[in-house]
Amino acid sequence: MSRFFRVIGMLLIFGAGFSPFVAQWLWNDPFMVMQSWWFKPMIFSGIGLVVISAIFGTSLGQRRIKSGLPAVGVIQSIQQTGTYINEQPEVRMMLKVSRQGRDTYDAELRTIVPLASLSQFQPGAFIPLVVSEKDERKVGLDQHGTVSQEHMQQLLNEKMMQQGIAPEMVDIARNGEKAMAKILDVTPLGSGNNGNIKLQLKLSITKPSGETFEVITQKEVLPSTLSQIQQGYVINVFYSKEDPSKVALALQVQEEQLNNLFSS
Repeated sequence: MSRFFRVIGMLLIFGAGFSPFVAQWLWNDPFMVMQSWWFKPMIFSGIGLVVISAIFGTSLGQRRIKSGLPAVGVIQSIQQTGTYINEQPEVRMMLKVSRQGRDTYDAELRTIVPLASLSQFQPGAFIPLVVSEKDERKVGLDQHGTVSQEHMQQLLNEKMMQQGIAPEMVDIARNGEKAMAKILDVTPLGSGNNGNIKLQLKLSITKPSGETFEVITQKEVLPSTLSQIQQGYVINVFYSKEDPSKVALALQVQEEQLNNLFSS
């Protein structure tokens, strides 16, 4: 409906603007048209329909995507459209959308953002989304907490497995016992999958009870986390309660790393 109003509005504006040239060509008098009773109403009506279509389209879009499937978006670009609703700007964002069971894909979101919150919507920022069940390209801001911490963790786990991390390690990180580990030795083993670095680590792990044990394990890590894995450093780990020799590292992940993970 909003597109229909916009097309009619543009046709009225174009028709009124072009009519003086027709009058000049036919009667050599462009002012004859410009002074007609219908000329100004035609222009104003066209402008009005274009403005109404923008307002109607924005409000309809917001209603249409109030609820749906939880997802996470990474802002690739953002710009104001020039439309304001209640003195708040409408923005157009190009997003990389991630949701469970689906490869990352591009989507566009036009929405109203309060001026006070505009600084939070910058390229590279993460935003919670809801995705239409009928058309995944239609997305909206999650204003009702649809995307929970659990959803975020599940998405992160899925992305990590897509990057080559074994599901078993993801399960240990989710359900294992948290502990502190001192890095006794680090041996580089070359390149791993997806540009990761393969390492052999010798760890001295201290259980919550105070008991310690040593583990030798091989891990693939992001190049950007290499500075956290040095001999003598103490890091957080998770170990399997059934088999303590199986260990998942709990390294600090920077926003840039998450951006790359969710944008790939």
